[in-house]
Amino acid sequence: MADKSDLSFTGLTESQAQELHAVYMSGLWLFVTIAVVAHFAVYIWRPWF
Repeated sequence: MADKSDLSFTGLTESQAQELHAVYMSGLWLFVTIAVVAHFAVYIWRPWF
């Protein structure tokens, strides 16, 4: 178990924080990719310019 000195204000150790960040960034990139594809598909269907 980690010592209290190893924890940040979130209660996570450095390795746990890095793992959480990696998962979060993967989800963010997936969301952004889907959003860009959806916007492009709608633009092809009905251009707004």
